[in-house]
Amino acid sequence: MGLIRFAIIFFLVYFLISLFTRYVLPFVVRLLFHRMSNRVKRDYERQMREKRKKDSEGEITIRYKPGPGKRINPENGEYIDYEELDEED
Repeated sequence: MGLIRFAIIFFLVYFLISLFTRYVLPFVVRLLFHRMSNRVKRDYERQMREKRKKDSEGEITIRYKPGPGKRINPENGEYIDYEELDEED
């Protein structure tokens, strides 16, 4: 009697878990993904609004980030990155 009861409970739990993973879990994952994408979109739009408020129209700002390996020391003067070409006549 105990083995039959255990088997019935086991298959019932297995059946409920399979139904949950097949129907409920994809819905929950889709809902969470939708919420996260909306949150990221809202945060991005807020950052863009703040940036537009900070930068007034007609004002020019130049932001420069030197690449890796290009350290510029302001004491050495102006640094110009160039490529030497061979001239053929």
